[in-house]
Amino acid sequence: MQQRQWVFEHTVEGLFRVALNGRLSPPATRALERTGIALTRPLLPVYPVETWWRALEITVADVYPGLPADEAWRRLGHEVLEGLLYTCMGRSLRSAAGRLGPLGFLRRFNTTLRSADNYVHARLEEQAPTRCAVWINEVMGQPAYYQGLLEASIALAGGRAARAGLLAHEGPAARFHVQWDA
Repeated sequence: MQQRQWVFEHTVEGLFRVALNGRLSPPATRALERTGIALTRPLLPVYPVETWWRALEITVADVYPGLPADEAWRRLGHEVLEGLLYTCMGRSLRSAAGRLGPLGFLRRFNTTLRSADNYVHARLEEQAPTRCAVWINEVMGQPAYYQGLLEASIALAGGRAARAGLLAHEGPAARFHVQWDA
């Protein structure tokens, strides 16, 4: 039997109540409510992955209407991490990132992803002190979103000029080349 896929409350809180607070249009806010995320009420402990994915699609269309799709999704990946850092769960993440540095933080990237939901997994292949490959099992058909998440993670951990490029997108998974300046 397949496990039900959930996104945790603090992930939703970080994006919608912190990073995008006041930036969503009223029509987008109503669309989120129809999808199952009511920002005017207390958040639920978990949301079905389908609700999360639809909420992200609504958000990209509303917040980044003039950008190419890949750039819009990449920026949203940055926003998710930046907002998460100001939640209770994210404060410990911020502290750990600074202590671990970019490579150490990427070594724990799977744990970081697992704190946001119960279905995304990552594997790291270290290639050099400032370069690695990261495989992610589920990228929602939007690998650029995870490029942004990876870049924001490296920057959070002190890496300068973080770059994440798509190496391969196969089925639901993707493999990224990640590099930064020391």
